[in-house]
Amino acid sequence: MIKSNLFILFIALLSLSSNAQSSKWTLQECINYGIEQSLSMERQLLNNEIDKTHLRDAYLDFLPSVSGSSSIGYNFGRSIGENNTYINTRIMANSYSLGASLNLFSGFTAINTLRYRKVSKLKGIKDSEKRANDIAINIMQAFYDLAYVEGLIEISKEQLENAQLQLKKTQRQYELGIKPKSDLFDLQAQVAESEYSLISNQNKKSTALVTLKQIMNYQADEELEINASTLSSILPENESINTEQLFNQAVEQLPEINSAQFAIKTARLNWYIYKGQLLPSFSMSGNLNTSYYDTQNNSFSKQFKDNLGKSFGFSVNIPIFNGLYRHSNITRAKYQMKDAEYAYQETMQNAYKEIELAVLELQAVTQEYNMAIKKLNFSELSYQANKKKYEQGLVTIMDVNTSDNNLRQAKLDLLKAKLTYGIKKKMVSFYQGTPLQTKIKF
Repeated sequence: MIKSNLFILFIALLSLSSNAQSSKWTLQECINYGIEQSLSMERQLLNNEIDKTHLRDAYLDFLPSVSGSSSIGYNFGRSIGENNTYINTRIMANSYSLGASLNLFSGFTAINTLRYRKVSKLKGIKDSEKRANDIAINIMQAFYDLAYVEGLIEISKEQLENAQLQLKKTQRQYELGIKPKSDLFDLQAQVAESEYSLISNQNKKSTALVTLKQIMNYQADEELEINASTLSSILPENESINTEQLFNQAVEQLPEINSAQFAIKTARLNWYIYKGQLLPSFSMSGNLNTSYYDTQNNSFSKQFKDNLGKSFGFSVNIPIFNGLYRHSNITRAKYQMKDAEYAYQETMQNAYKEIELAVLELQAVTQEYNMAIKKLNFSELSYQANKKKYEQGLVTIMDVNTSDNNLRQAKLDLLKAKLTYGIKKKMVSFYQGTPLQTKIKF
């Protein structure tokens, strides 16, 4: 019975431990949450919905416009009758009309407007992807900063524990007359320095956590723990990446480049629309109208039929002069088209610089990781050797503290290299076609 209860307790503790671990947020979960909760992303998606309504209106512009009207009126007062005498009259009259018009030609503005709205919708989608990527990159940086500070705290705790153990040991040796009091003071200073470092890093963690929550639009009063293993679990490896090939691959899928291309198309179509306003426009129209008078003896249906009028016609509108504003619009549209081309070239240049820098940073951090491994191994050996020498009286406590600080710095360098590699690897994978976010579909 006791064994059974112990087994149940063990399973319960294991379950609680598993739930605690699963409650930690991975980098991908933080990115997805941050994009979904972003107000700027919500505004961009609303703009996309507006683009859809504009596109719908552009389609509807090809249909004829139909309008109807109805009116009712009363005429009353004195008037001259058939016998040339004044009589009192009261007449109720109803009139009805139905008209339709269809634009036959307007300088291709309707077609170009439809094409403009289609491209604008596509551009809005790419702008949404770009905004999502910017949010993801900001979250990645904040996640990295928090993960790094958490690593600093762990290293500071380890150093503090080692310093406290060394202090206790030296305290006993001092009481036995084996070590001088100066060594005791040095170790007390080392403990104080480790405590200061730990408190400082804990304060940095609070700042880094607030920054991550703010970027994610996460509730400030709710707990948030991250799982940094997604960054540090990948071991760096030497990779041969050709910047030109990576850039050519990224050009096809980077939303900022696609958006810049669409911006050129929309500017060109806008130019076509303004040019079309200089051409004559042709339209066709038709109208039906009828009326009803209560003073006539015929019924409503009879009058509706007898009084029915019909009209049909074509019209042409030729722009001659209107302050030259149409020509000014064409000139401005032409300049905007040229500006869009320059913006596209600038976007391409910036994208190449970012990709080139990402490749160089990935290769550099790989080399730094390999050197950090060597540095950590040698620092560990140096620290252990100096500890033994200190026990034998061959070195001073300052030598031990120096090797301890060197070991801590080596651990920090290795931690930084591993985390940085995780971020840089994710960015290079993004340029290779792996999306930064995995939930929102545009």
